[in-house]
Amino acid sequence: MPRSGDGRRHGQAAPVLGLTDAPAPVVELDARLLAAGAAGLTAALADRLGEPALVVLRDGTALPLGVADALRQLPVVVAARQPVEAALAVAVDLVLRDDAEQAGVAAGFARAPAAATAAAVLLRAGDDDWWDGLVRESTTYSMLQGSAEFRRWRDEHAATPSDDAEPRVRVRTHGRVTELTLARPARHNALDRRMRDELHAALAAATGPVVLLGDGPSFCSGGDLDEFGTFPDPALAHLVRLSRSLAAQVAQARDRVVAGLHGACLGAGIELPAFAGHVVASVDARLGLPELALGLVPGAGGTVSLPARIGRHRTLALLLVDSTIPAPAALEWGLVDEVVPRAELRARCLEIADSL
Repeated sequence: MPRSGDGRRHGQAAPVLGLTDAPAPVVELDARLLAAGAAGLTAALADRLGEPALVVLRDGTALPLGVADALRQLPVVVAARQPVEAALAVAVDLVLRDDAEQAGVAAGFARAPAAATAAAVLLRAGDDDWWDGLVRESTTYSMLQGSAEFRRWRDEHAATPSDDAEPRVRVRTHGRVTELTLARPARHNALDRRMRDELHAALAAATGPVVLLGDGPSFCSGGDLDEFGTFPDPALAHLVRLSRSLAAQVAQARDRVVAGLHGACLGAGIELPAFAGHVVASVDARLGLPELALGLVPGAGGTVSLPARIGRHRTLALLLVDSTIPAPAALEWGLVDEVVPRAELRARCLEIADSL
C-alpha cells in the first residue's frame, strides 16, 4: 500500500503523494495536478510509463479540456478516490470508495500487474460491436500467454488431463425449447475443448429457445486449467478461439437464450451466460473472474459481456479483487436478472424459454 514520499523520483515535488516499492507500485497523485493539463499528468508519471502501475487520483475535481483523453491513453491502471466529478469517473478505470477497497484492488493488481494493465486498456476500448470486442479480447489473451506472469503460473501448475470419455453436454428437447446441460459434474463443469466443441455443435443445431444449465454442484467453474497454455502456438489458438467462439454464438442468439446459474460460476461460467437475454441465478450462486491469478484476462467474452451488464469499472474490480460476489449482489448490479431458490431454477428457466 502507499507510503509517504516526496515524489521527487517522478519529477513533481508536491502533487505526487506516495508510491509502494516496485515491481507493482501504487502511485498516488493529487487530482488537482490535472489542472495543469495532459502535459502535467504525463510529466508526473514519466518514469513509470512502460511498466505496470496502479495510479490513484485523490481529491477529484472537474477535468480540464483534453485530460480525459490523456487518462484513457495512459498504459497504466487509473483509479480515482471518491468523491469525484462525473467526468473524472467516466475517464478512469476504477472508482474506489475507501482505503479498504483500494487495498483490495492493489493486492489484486500485485498478483499480475501486466495482465491487470492489459485488462484495463482492453476495457477502455469497449463499444457496441460485440464481435470487435471478442477479437480484441482474444488477441490480448493470446499475447498474455507468452508473458512471464502466465509462464510462472503454468510452471507451478501440475496438469492432470482427464481421459474421461463421457459426453460433456446433454441435450434435451421440450417442444420448441432446447435444454443444454453441462455434464461434467465431478470437475464442476470445467470447460475443456471437448465441452466447447460439443456445446458449439449443440448451439448451432438449436433453432428455437435455448436453456443453459449445469449438472452437479456448480454451473461452470471456468476453463479447464489443465488445458491452459497447452496449445503450442498462441497465434493459432487465437484463430481457433474465434472460429469456435461460444461467446459469439450466445451473443447472436441472446434473445432466445436463458441461462440458469448455481454454485460456482467462474470465468467462462459467468462470461458466457452474461451474453444471454435472461440470466436466472439460484441463491447459492457465486460469481467471479479468477483469470488474473493466472496472469490472463478473461478469454470467454467477459470483457464484452460483463461491461454491457455492469459497466467496465465493476468488471475490472471483479477481476482485480480475489473474491466472488453472491447472487443477491449480482442481481443488484444487473449481472443476473433474477434470483430463485435452487430447487426452482430449472423450472423457472424452462418457463421463461417457453414464453419467448
